[in-house]
Amino acid sequence: MLRTIAACVASVAITLAVVAATGATASSSTSSFAPPCPHPVYGADGTMGPLFCVIDNPLALRYYAASGRHTFALGPDATPTQVVAALKKDFSTLPITCSVYRLAAWRNHWSFGVSPALQLAAELKLFSGWCSDPTFKVSD
Repeated sequence: MLRTIAACVASVAITLAVVAATGATASSSTSSFAPPCPHPVYGADGTMGPLFCVIDNPLALRYYAASGRHTFALGPDATPTQVVAALKKDFSTLPITCSVYRLAAWRNHWSFGVSPALQLAAELKLFSGWCSDPTFKVSD
């Protein structure tokens, strides 16, 4: 019994030492903390998610890298015309193209007067609402 108690005390002491060494405590929270993304889920239509966590999901970026190489090559200063042209080059299926667009828009914080998804829908005669723009919320 004493050995069991001693082992528990030693385990707690080691845990506290590791926590203290990393500077993490249960009660501390900082604005720079970003929780890990949940486990990925893959859809039958070729999509995967989640696309976003607190930040864009690095696994999603790798997954869609080949499908969206033209769109992901654009930066935050891209114009809607450039985005539409890149989406046309990257077009595969509607769900995959939408995921590529939403992930790139999230990553680059694109916010245009007219959505490139709507422009692409008009040019390719896609149904309205085929893809929604991600929303960006500014925390207070």
